[in-house]
Amino acid sequence: MSSNVYYLAPATPALEPAPRLSAGLRIRLRLLALWFRLRLTAAEVGRALRRFGRPETDADSVFLDQRADLILAAARPARRPARVIDFAAARARLRV
Repeated sequence: MSSNVYYLAPATPALEPAPRLSAGLRIRLRLLALWFRLRLTAAEVGRALRRFGRPETDADSVFLDQRADLILAAARPARRPARVIDFAAARARLRV
């Protein structure tokens, strides 16, 4: 009885240590991340405050429905046939 289960050899770990970033670069990256988080938080708070006290509208749902219609109406790319892996034929080629 033959089996079609194949086991791969485990990957060898990389022996090279990761390069260390300089202190100045680490500080710049942290400041950029902090700035991005602050901008995102400010935008969310601003949207929440602008919306405060107004009744909810269905404008967002109408926009999303229109977007979904555009996506569904778009032409789909032509698909090519799937590749079939025939292990029996591959074994026969290796035996020859």
